[in-house]
Order: sequence, then C-alpha cells, then structure tokens
Amino acid sequence: MTRHTAIRLVVPTLALLIASVGWADPFMGQYAGTFHADGMIQMPATAVVVAEGEDHYRIRLEATSNDPGREGATIEVYASRSGFEALIGSRSGGYHWHGQIKDGRLSVASAYGTRFELNKVVRKSPKEGLEPPTGAVVLLPYKEGTKPDLSAWTNQEWKALDNGAMQVSKGSTTTKERFGDIQHLHLEFWLPLEPLNRGQGRCNSGVFLNDQYEVQILDSFGLVETSGDCGGLYNVKRPDGNASLPPLTWQTYDIEFRAPRLNSDGTVKEQARITVYLNGVKIHDNVAIPHPTANPNAEPKPTGPIQLQDHGHPIQFRNIWLVKG
Repeated sequence: MTRHTAIRLVVPTLALLIASVGWADPFMGQYAGTFHADGMIQMPATAVVVAEGEDHYRIRLEATSNDPGREGATIEVYASRSGFEALIGSRSGGYHWHGQIKDGRLSVASAYGTRFELNKVVRKSPKEGLEPPTGAVVLLPYKEGTKPDLSAWTNQEWKALDNGAMQVSKGSTTTKERFGDIQHLHLEFWLPLEPLNRGQGRCNSGVFLNDQYEVQILDSFGLVETSGDCGGLYNVKRPDGNASLPPLTWQTYDIEFRAPRLNSDGTVKEQARITVYLNGVKIHDNVAIPHPTANPNAEPKPTGPIQLQDHGHPIQFRNIWLVKG
C-alpha cells in the first residue's frame, strides 16, 4: 500500500452510543469501525464527516495498527448528498475511493480489497449537566424546559429560551460580579450548523476570564487545531488535541484560572495561568498566559468579570457556575 502520513485523530473519552435514530444532519458526525487493508489484515478505524457546504462533506478516515511494525492509514475524501445517501468519489493517497454514507453506515473502498466499514456514533461530554457543588456561584441556573434567570449578567438583550438556555443577542455580556482566582468554572455551549462559513466565521464566540483572557469558542469539529480554533488561547497556545463535538451538540468547558499577581506598581509579578477541559478532555494544563489575549497591550488586572462574546452567531449557553479559588 501507499505510505500515508497519519494525522492522529483525538478520540475523547466520552460517553459513546451507536446511533440508531435520526440526526439534524444525517451524515455529519463521528464514525467508528474497521479498516480492511486487504483480505487478511484488519485495523480499528475512525472517521469524521464535516459539512462544508450545502449537501457537501469532507471526510477524514484513519486506521490505527496495533502492530508496531505495520503502518496504519489516513485518507481524506469528499461526498455529496444524493437523496437519502451521500456518495463518495474522490482520490486520496494516490488511489481512487468510492462509496456512500447511508442509514448511519459509512462504506468506502479502493483497489485490492482495501476498504473502510464504519457505523455512526454519538458522543456526548461526560460533564454535560454537571450540577454545581455546595457553595458555588450560580451564574446561569439550568432546568430543562424552564427559562433561565439572566439577572447575573449585564446584557439583558440576550434571550432566555424555553429549553433552559441563554442565546447570544445584541452585543457581548459580562457577569455583574468580578472574580479573581477560579477553582472551577463550568459552562455548556451549543453551536448551530453553519456549513457555508469558514474559519472565524463558523459559530464564533468566546469565554473571557477576568474580562481579558479568552478561551475560544468555535465550530472546530474535524479540523486541525490552531490557537484560533475551539479551545485555543489566541497567539499563546493551541489546544493539545481536538476534543470538539459536532455542531448541534451540547459541549462543555471546565476551567481552572489563576489570576495574574501584580507588583505594587501594576507590573506583572506572576503571569495568569489556566487549565482547560473541553468535553471532559484536558486541552491545556496549567498554561502561563503572558498577556491579555484580546488586547496584548492592556494592563493586567487582579479581578474582572466573566465575558461571553457576541460575534454574530445564535450560540446558546446554559448551566454556568463557578467555585471561587
């Protein structure tokens, strides 16, 4: 077989369920199954299917060999919707691949019996619905089917929805209370599907600690991560792996933040530090942040509000609470 340079898929430790019901998009999502290298060799395989246009999809498949002496395989192919299936027909790794996605099953084959056979899976964050502990500051209470109380936030133009979430509207919002060190900040966010958008235009928002240090929110499902993608610390560090779930899925952040320590003249004595879990996966581990990310020239502050950003997308938030450090 042609030698492939594998792009390692990060498969988070998430609750896993083989999907047997309908989806908002019947093809987009994650798949798992088997790669048949030939008539004898089989390997575990995964795939991500990303909507990148009206009825068009990019598919990245990876097979991992359990034999250290044998190489796996990674290909990227494309599909287009045709009725109730998505038809695959493109070249990758020097070979032509053909197949389909239908009824939650992805099949794609090439020459000499080489093929992938996978089933769609639904992954959810193990932290979804995490309840605030005793003594936590509840910033956005969540109860399914009940409009949330938005009184902890400054922008009352944001919408309280019947599903228990708060939706972005007419500018960013901040907490009325200011915080310094945070032992645990939990929040959940939901991104709409915007298949025609690219880069920073794809469901953009962010959560700012101390009103200065942003952890990016973006639809980064199936992407190679940069510092500007979901979980990124702008111009400081990209996530350690891509733990994003598909859009139209509730996702979670769990964050520990240590505010900067300042000298008496306002200069930085110790840099701010942050640890971030996205969907239960650690993507930053006690990372030093040398300067505010939104404005590198801003003067660091020991305390500040939490900000949720409006970037023109109908993103939803729910179940936000924190434990002070």
